Amino acid sequence: MTVAQHSDTWKVRRTARKRRRLAVWLAGHGIEIGALHRPLRVPAGAHVRYVDRMAETELRQHYPELAGQRFAPVSIIGSAYDLSQVADDSLDFVIANHLVEHLDYPIKGLREFARVLRPDGVLYMALPDARVGIDQGRPLTTLEHLVEEHRSGADRNRRQHYLDWVVLSEKQLGEPEKRAAWLMEMDYSIHFHVWRPDTFLDFLLAAKREANLPLNVVAFAPPEFVGDDEFILVLVKGSGDRVPLPPGSERRTVRQRIGQSTLGPVLRPIYRKGKAAAKRVRHR
Repeated sequence: MTVAQHSDTWKVRRTARKRRRLAVWLAGHGIEIGALHRPLRVPAGAHVRYVDRMAETELRQHYPELAGQRFAPVSIIGSAYDLSQVADDSLDFVIANHLVEHLDYPIKGLREFARVLRPDGVLYMALPDARVGIDQGRPLTTLEHLVEEHRSGADRNRRQHYLDWVVLSEKQLGEPEKRAAWLMEMDYSIHFHVWRPDTFLDFLLAAKREANLPLNVVAFAPPEFVGDDEFILVLVKGSGDRVPLPPGSERRTVRQRIGQSTLGPVLRPIYRKGKAAAKRVRHR
């Protein structure tokens, strides 16, 4: 294994651990939208159906760069804007990882997520941090821009979004207009909007006011290591009058709590010794 491969493997493992740590909020029946080749690993008590705007054969044509990757099995054709196959207040959770930045109408998407979640249902979102990933050269999306597009429409800015993506994210300077037009024609899923954790939280507060969204932040994880290019938010649907807790949190034993903490690997061997071994240690 090369140094670069080792670094990539290390990053993937740490990212997976971070995601699983916040996935403790997921239980019951839910959906993940746009999972493609990276579905979230959920706890044993969570059951997921996968939603995408196309069937797998079309997705593979749309994303030739993912050839050879295993995709999550799509069972619901829909989108962040159209979950019409899902009833109101019917899901325990919605997972939307690296999805909201692809929405030209993110407030509309959040409103649809809230519609299908039952009271106390959970929304789990991971988003790219503009300071680390492919969007480092792009200006942050302003609140004024997002609210204006929500109210007046985003179509007039669509071409400019694609051009920004081609020039500032893909760094393709040769005939960028032609490249942007081609991506628009195929409706390729670019990053329409660019955030850091703090600016996304500002946007979320504005979106709640604009669309009267009953979504409240209960957990947050910023980038945690060199190369970590995403932040994660967990939101719960409700009034926000009480403090929600992760499913089963009141039933976890001390041993389970330690096992799920960052100190777990250090402390676990003490418990693995068993009573006999513990007695031998005490009588030495």
